[in-house]
Amino acid sequence: MDINVRQLKESNEQIFKGIVESYWPRLHKFAQIYVLDREAAKEIVQDTFLILWKQRENLDDETCLITYLMVVCRNKCLNYLKSLQFEKVEINELTKSAIYQRSNIYVLEDDSLEILVTKELASAIEASLSKLPSRTRAIFMMSRYEGLKNREIAEHQNITVKAVEFHINKALSHLRHDLSQEYFISVVFVFLYLILKK
Repeated sequence: MDINVRQLKESNEQIFKGIVESYWPRLHKFAQIYVLDREAAKEIVQDTFLILWKQRENLDDETCLITYLMVVCRNKCLNYLKSLQFEKVEINELTKSAIYQRSNIYVLEDDSLEILVTKELASAIEASLSKLPSRTRAIFMMSRYEGLKNREIAEHQNITVKAVEFHINKALSHLRHDLSQEYFISVVFVFLYLILKK
């Protein structure tokens, strides 16, 4: 789907519906990893899209929706985990799941994730990817931005799955060497999110 932020800002409900359909599965998995509760994760994702719709007119035309949604979802997960008030319970009284949830509060409180929504990072990624051979760049975009599975990309490009993996690894290696360490760590976080549905 070709997502047009400008059309979303103009209250195009069809565009919004497409965004929800495209990103719901990955956001739900992302939330569930941290909150360990399917229903809570569902509510978090619903709230995430509700915020997107309410704030649509305030979006910049160049906003990266993937990263915007992930940051909102992260904040919602953090608020949910804090509401469980683990700090009021002795550590030896917590279940294994609760201990895991408690540790996730510290992970999600890392403000470095906010860099993901900056134009600067988006520009850095775009500039770096532009240096790749056209086929490698196209395969990488299909995988990390369009969310296609390796098998689907292989069929589309008429190549083997192993060849797809080669191009993706080649692109990641290029990004690792071409971007600063701070940027690359953020990029990896984004791409881990993008492939959650695989």
